[in-house]
Amino acid sequence: MAMVEAWRAQLDGWLQGRFAPAREITLSQHRIFIVPSKTALGLLAIIALLFLLGVNFQNSLVYSICFWLLAMLLLNIFYTWRNLAGLTLATVGVEPCFVGEKAVLEMELVSTRPQPRFAIELDWPGEDQAQTNLVTAQTQRVKLSHASGARGRFQPPRLRVSTRYPTGLAVAWSYVYPAAQGLVYPAPVDKAFQPGGGDHNAMLGDGVEIAGGSSDFSGVREYRQGDAPKRIHWKKYAQTGELYTRTFVDYASHDLWLDWDDLPMPGVEVRLSHLCRRVLDFHQEQRRFGLKLPGALVGPGKGEAHKARCLQALALFGVADV
Repeated sequence: MAMVEAWRAQLDGWLQGRFAPAREITLSQHRIFIVPSKTALGLLAIIALLFLLGVNFQNSLVYSICFWLLAMLLLNIFYTWRNLAGLTLATVGVEPCFVGEKAVLEMELVSTRPQPRFAIELDWPGEDQAQTNLVTAQTQRVKLSHASGARGRFQPPRLRVSTRYPTGLAVAWSYVYPAAQGLVYPAPVDKAFQPGGGDHNAMLGDGVEIAGGSSDFSGVREYRQGDAPKRIHWKKYAQTGELYTRTFVDYASHDLWLDWDDLPMPGVEVRLSHLCRRVLDFHQEQRRFGLKLPGALVGPGKGEAHKARCLQALALFGVADV
């Protein structure tokens, strides 16, 4: 088993060295592999048997059938290779997804020759596969899905492009390493934690009082389950023996902040999942909000672009640059 894994790793390294990751590649002669199919091998066995019969009975008609079948087989191998040769594959991009979902890779197939191409297959072993034809249109887009894995960046693995056209007597294939990365967002929880009892819009003066803020000291209240330890009023605890929590507020016109430090639960992924849910909720409610993470800050805003920036910050939190 270890020898098989080592052989596969060596083969993958050789293929990656030969087929370097690229945004766009054209399948030239040195990129295409081709072998006879099992059906072709059976046909070769029949040709060999007919040839032996022809030699034994000195029958010229049998010779002619043997040579005709062999010529057809060789011609079929050429047309199978020709169905892939000159095909250009361009990586359009990888759609972002959440942990547990499948990432979708979009590829564009461009025919550089006028002849139609049939039964072009793209697949990942054990994952998705797709088949397409380029008949009248010279450009075709194909989407394939693949398990995304952990949060962060998703690098699509080696993609196989193949064909058995026209008769299935030969298999031609090549490999593509898509030069694109997608984002895998944290999986959002069903219901996000609401700091400060969930009251984010209590009005005060001319602005909006944002409970659970961090700028201005608001007062002291009784300790509630889930309050952050850093906000406990330890001096009052020393005096009374009871726990109290210091409260802070922020003032802004209508800006809300999603703050990492407001979440009491342990664990990086759990906190990111709660923040992810609140980003999606605030976006759906069309509220203006910002995001505070250790070492990262996304200013207040709203809309699709702002949501994408917040989700990207959550996806790449703690992920090393590559």
